[in-house]
Amino acid sequence: MSLQPSPQHDSRLYPELQTLVDRNARWRNAVEKQDPEFFKRHYPGQRPEILWIGCSDARVPETTILGSQPGDVFVHRGIANLYSPKDDSLNSVMMIALQNFKVKHIVVAGHTNCVGCLTALRASMLPAVPPSQAIQRYLQPLTALARALAADNHQPPSLDLLVEENVAQQVRNLLASDVVQDDWRRRGQDGVVIHGWVYELRDGSIRDLGISQGPPGSTPGQRAFKPGF
Repeated sequence: MSLQPSPQHDSRLYPELQTLVDRNARWRNAVEKQDPEFFKRHYPGQRPEILWIGCSDARVPETTILGSQPGDVFVHRGIANLYSPKDDSLNSVMMIALQNFKVKHIVVAGHTNCVGCLTALRASMLPAVPPSQAIQRYLQPLTALARALAADNHQPPSLDLLVEENVAQQVRNLLASDVVQDDWRRRGQDGVVIHGWVYELRDGSIRDLGISQGPPGSTPGQRAFKPGF
């Protein structure tokens, strides 16, 4: 039998949430003071140039670490920044990013000391058993990657290596995805370019893995014309 929830009530009864609401009010007032047209300008629509596929980790807020503003980055975040062709949530985000906003770049962003990668790494050191929990099912591809790296190197990979190899694998997965392939057919040389980055928690820096790939015939560094919103 399902447990019944409590009666509905105001979230601000919780001090920690009231604190966030108060911070929002201060932020809103500060933004309006600095740029009175900010919210009016952003209300009609967004024109992001990149889609960020990152980890859910609270220490890696993409807009903050990129020094960006609301509206600059289209975002999808999940544990260990994984992509699966069966993930309709992420596929939908990619379709909107590529078809509606014509984004030029998709960045797969991993980060050091990733709990998702650490969980998969630890699981890879144990005998394989059928997954019984959601997190085990979700991390299966990453656990398999950790096992493959261990077999190649005759020892378990370091966590940093698994983070990097995971980003590289997700880049490969995206390059082969129907959504990206369709974008390349539709936009040709102006199609989306896929990149792999790692965010370094130790010092706040971003490391480019040098594995960027775009559509056939595209010129690295060329800025494509982007139609208006």
